[in-house]
Amino acid sequence: MGDFIQDAVDAARAASKNPPRLNKPVARLRLTEPKPASTLDERAARRAVKHLGRETGADGYAKRRGIGVPQLGDVLRRTVRDQGWEDELGHGWIFGHWDHVVGELNAAHCRPEKIEEKVLTVSCDASTWATNLRMMQRQILQKIASEIGPDIIAELRITGPKQHRNYQGPQWVKRQGSDDTYG
Repeated sequence: MGDFIQDAVDAARAASKNPPRLNKPVARLRLTEPKPASTLDERAARRAVKHLGRETGADGYAKRRGIGVPQLGDVLRRTVRDQGWEDELGHGWIFGHWDHVVGELNAAHCRPEKIEEKVLTVSCDASTWATNLRMMQRQILQKIASEIGPDIIAELRITGPKQHRNYQGPQWVKRQGSDDTYG
């Protein structure tokens, strides 16, 4: 039986268009009867079983071996949750994505100022922009809740432009009487 296999290999090499160039003659394949299982020591038996083959995926390649390292996203999520940083990250998301929350046109004229105790304070360039944002208040709160969570922002406080006193300066003198202008 051993000669039949060796003869087939030799015939295939001879019929090949590009036979291998061997510097040394190829050792003849010797088929010997396997040793009985009782003579194999246990380490050799484990090695023999280990090299029988590995599981393959649908593409025929060997499946990747897991090395037991958790994914970075899982580690970050767990760290954020354990440290209690959800609110701070949500606040940062609002400031960073303000144009996405209110739209580019509104974001050009209104900006978030601060967040304290679930109240987002927004200041606008003009009272018309503040009025427009007040009419959109429900949609803005819904968008924030859908993006970062329902309990991060509970209320919007929208202010118009700050009133500047035009009676300031080095030569200003406080007028006499009360500030009441009625009547």
